[in-house]
Amino acid sequence: MADDLALAALVTAVLASWQELVARGEMSEQTLSRFSQLLHRFITFAAARGAPLVTDVTPEIAGMFVDAHGRTRHGRTAPASLSTRHLRRSVLRMCFTTARRLSLADTDPTRDLDLPPRVTGQTRPLNEAEAVELRLAAETTDRPTRHAAAAALALAGGFSGEIGHITGADLDLTGARVWMHGSTKIRPRWCPLDAWATQALAARAEHLSATAPPGPEPGRLPLAVSPRNGTDEQIQARVCVALRDLLRGIGLGADTTVRPASITAYAGWETHQRTGRI
Repeated sequence: MADDLALAALVTAVLASWQELVARGEMSEQTLSRFSQLLHRFITFAAARGAPLVTDVTPEIAGMFVDAHGRTRHGRTAPASLSTRHLRRSVLRMCFTTARRLSLADTDPTRDLDLPPRVTGQTRPLNEAEAVELRLAAETTDRPTRHAAAAALALAGGFSGEIGHITGADLDLTGARVWMHGSTKIRPRWCPLDAWATQALAARAEHLSATAPPGPEPGRLPLAVSPRNGTDEQIQARVCVALRDLLRGIGLGADTTVRPASITAYAGWETHQRTGRI
């Protein structure tokens, strides 16, 4: 790792790595475009404050960027909203996480940057950057795990009480959708699968089919939990453990507003952003 690496060069390499995520269906083109614009603004912001190199970027500069005022839709300068500040921090954090994987940096200037929670006493949805990080965290193993299956089903809009009952027989891979069985408060429905979720669930179903012990049909084995018996409450708890493991893995374990339901809430938010309705 060169000590004189330009911040612009690091961002270029990171964006090239993220383009591979787009190719694999783990990030949308729209998300990449939005994150790219934000990172290029950060390059300009840092350079204006005497930090053109990666080693020049201090936690103070990162914090100033996260808190920087912006322009309203009417063209007036105003303080950034809390959700905007959270997104800026998440994208910067994801950028430096990727840079460490590429051996381009060994620090994260946002690591100790604290922000107020976006909601109090409630569950907030993940933001775009956190959802991408969750996908990455779910697949950093050498085999298709129940963690990846749980994440895929939650990102598709499944609730923790449903996810543990989904089997390979519920997948319609040709139609890129999964049948959610519903519960006392949620009606049964088809939920669409994005490219990443389709691939993750197909790999999980194939893995279970290849490794299943004699007994039940492999297609009837649950995708997101171990195939042990248990009450509905115990099965739901196993799903929550798997999702919490992933959330802790991307640094959200201490955020009291982030719960397994935050992943499902992201699916609702993303659908509303894309279609105008849920």
